[in-house]
Amino acid sequence: MEKNNEFLSSIENNEDSINLRDELDKYLQYWRLFVVSAVIFLSLAFLYLRYTTPVYLAKGAILIKDNKNAGISEELAAFEDLGIIGGGTANNPENEVEIIKSRKIIGYVVDSLNLEITYFKKGRVKNSEIYKKSPIKIELVEILDNKKIDTLFNINTLNNDNFDLYDEENIKVGTYKFNQNIVNQFFTFKVSKSNNLNIEEIEKDPEVIIKISNRDAIIDNYRKAVQVAPINKNSSVLTLSLQDAVVDKAEDILDELVKQYNYDAIADKNQVSQKTKVFIDERLLKIGEDLALIQDKVTNYKDKNN
Repeated sequence: MEKNNEFLSSIENNEDSINLRDELDKYLQYWRLFVVSAVIFLSLAFLYLRYTTPVYLAKGAILIKDNKNAGISEELAAFEDLGIIGGGTANNPENEVEIIKSRKIIGYVVDSLNLEITYFKKGRVKNSEIYKKSPIKIELVEILDNKKIDTLFNINTLNNDNFDLYDEENIKVGTYKFNQNIVNQFFTFKVSKSNNLNIEEIEKDPEVIIKISNRDAIIDNYRKAVQVAPINKNSSVLTLSLQDAVVDKAEDILDELVKQYNYDAIADKNQVSQKTKVFIDERLLKIGEDLALIQDKVTNYKDKNN
């Protein structure tokens, strides 16, 4: 009986192995298709990783300015008990988030880092931004029409003194000298050499693509791109984050944003202190005049009544 069971089990195992082999044979006949598909998908993955622009995330933190007295200086704190000025409010992180992302603060960052001008190197498939590595610099001398300032042009450096200028359609505009004013219908600009200018490297790859964007549009873009949020509801620390294809650029923008926010806070405090000084000086002068008038009246009264 045991031998029969062993025989039956061996037959079942053989049937299983035969069935598995049959199933494999159904697919193995298409092995060429599998190999071609694998090569295609691996090639697509390589091309995606090779030519897709990577995006980096930069983060920072900032301790928001003390808003305990709502901008009222310590000099005026003594007048609160007299009812001359009202009491202050506690820190409001939501308000500070709006201040950091305000057009004024972002505008300071754009102007300080000259973000409306972007430099690129031309590639076979895509152009790559060369942040802080451009061999040339563009300086806007005069803007005639800020709304139509968006433009794109190419510069081919010829030597230490001259360069060729091409418009957006790669049509040659002319040959110019460095630091020479160039006028078009929307703005006046000049091209200067940067510390990165290397004639040997320029001879190999002389072309630099320059994009000049509208300042207001750049401000709007970074107001949307910069993310600011408090760590928690009761915290005075805000986290800042920004995604960009150039990690150094993202870090510089966040650093400059913190710097400009602190400059603005100091300017506000100085302005309040200056106005406080003027207010106190005016009140003291008025009090002095009133005291002098009272003293004169007392003196006259004493004279009249011996």
